[in-house]
Amino acid sequence: MGMRAVVVLLSFTLGVTLSVVGSASGAEVVGDAALPTRLQLTTDAHRVGPDGRVTLTARLLGDPGGEPVTGEDVLLQYQRIGKDGWRDGEVVGTGQGGRSEWTVGLTSSMRFRAVHLESATAAASTSSVRKVFVKPVLSASLRRDWVRPGGTVMLKGRVRPAYGGERVTLQRRVDGRWQSVDTVRQGGQGRFEFPVRGQSTYGPQTYRVVLQARDRHLAATSERLTLTTVRLVTYSIETRGKVKGALDSFKRRTAEIYADRRGWSRSYMHFSRVKTGGAFSLVLSAARYVPGFAPICSSYYSCRVGRYVVINEDRWRAGTPYFKKSGGTLRQYRAMVVNHETGHWLGLGHASCGGSGQRAPVMQQQSKGLNGCTPNAWPLPWEIRRAR
Repeated sequence: MGMRAVVVLLSFTLGVTLSVVGSASGAEVVGDAALPTRLQLTTDAHRVGPDGRVTLTARLLGDPGGEPVTGEDVLLQYQRIGKDGWRDGEVVGTGQGGRSEWTVGLTSSMRFRAVHLESATAAASTSSVRKVFVKPVLSASLRRDWVRPGGTVMLKGRVRPAYGGERVTLQRRVDGRWQSVDTVRQGGQGRFEFPVRGQSTYGPQTYRVVLQARDRHLAATSERLTLTTVRLVTYSIETRGKVKGALDSFKRRTAEIYADRRGWSRSYMHFSRVKTGGAFSLVLSAARYVPGFAPICSSYYSCRVGRYVVINEDRWRAGTPYFKKSGGTLRQYRAMVVNHETGHWLGLGHASCGGSGQRAPVMQQQSKGLNGCTPNAWPLPWEIRRAR
């Protein structure tokens, strides 16, 4: 008798979807009495993620000889871990090698077993139980990675698959250990959110979100998230004279410099541009107007006077020959001069080269010469510490 293929898709209330591929043949077991059998059940995975699928394969064998038994019906039964009572799945006939096969989509951790009910030719048998666990995926993100002391940033996330009503816990790393901060329930789609408050001292804090293991699933943990409590520094941009450079590109580049993790942001500061006012004014000035800020300012170099961080437009466009001869680029010079003059506004004075071949401190007057140091646009660690 020829082989026939069967494909079935069923949904059950416990969150199991069965996609069944089976076969039946006309092979028969010859004999007057039912053949003793044993039933094996294997899985291609022991744990699955969201929308995960597992393939279960049963094999019906004669006992004790171990010869395959074909043409017999095998029932797959399932039971959600933590619950009692077996539920019936799909029946698939044994085909070549005595095999029956099911493909199952899981949203809950389950037990499975295969059952062969006694027929006229083959005795009943039941396989051992196989467990397949669901490993949820827990994603989380911060609206932004900085916060002011006492301020709040929302942390949002999602658990997949969703387990509506189950709690997730926000934890913070303190002295090498995780401490629970808050607990909320998931929404219907597994979504959740926490308000995360800034600490009383400046610096980074590490967080994660945890879903505890339950009967229905394994535990899950989000990636670590870092939220830094910062001093918010606002600044506005001004011009003096008719600047020949593109003001829009000056705004973009200086914003990049202030946000760069190699810069003063390492001092737990967040620089935010405002339209007017702010804590200081960043000025792109035509060269001849720079001395107007103070007698100590030169029409050749940049300068800082009171709240004004003044960038000489000629130097912004061309740098200095001393910096170039030492191997510095114009892009590097621009970052250096903004960080240098802003460093003065932060209260730092000039610094000297620490030795031939070493990186120059950003507070060194690199526009006038490197004195054996290599060009450097970013504050050194000791300069960062002084600015905190």
